[in-house]
Amino acid sequence: MRTYRYKRRLHWSECDPGGIIFFPHYARWMVEGLNDMLLSLDIDPNAWLDPDTRGGLPIVQLAMKFFAAPPLHSLIWHEIHVEKIGGKSLGFIHRFFMDDTLLVEAHETRVWATHGIGQGASTQAIPVPDTVRKLLMDASENVLETRI
Repeated sequence: MRTYRYKRRLHWSECDPGGIIFFPHYARWMVEGLNDMLLSLDIDPNAWLDPDTRGGLPIVQLAMKFFAAPPLHSLIWHEIHVEKIGGKSLGFIHRFFMDDTLLVEAHETRVWATHGIGQGASTQAIPVPDTVRKLLMDASENVLETRI
């Protein structure tokens, strides 16, 4: 299955004075990284499907494990690996590294969905499109050297 990697800098606004990253930033980076990965494959999971419906990838499960804290201004690798593709769900493993040191590992499950907009708004899980399935099952590795 596909793996996507990029490097980002740890900024002052993302950690406390001791250099510990405020943990919701990892969740934000996971969303941003996943969107970057999908957009790099010309997949827009949030595209408008019609005037009243938008696509989406809502998260239904998340587990995070913390191992180490990097120093301020470190360059951190974020690696996203497609773990599984179900009928309507997608599983991803996110790993954050500083050099060879694993900082955080997270497992998330998302569903391919539509979001109704306006009156009677609703979210509904739908099958993962075959075109998306094929691209994510490809064992290629995409590497974006640095996003600071």
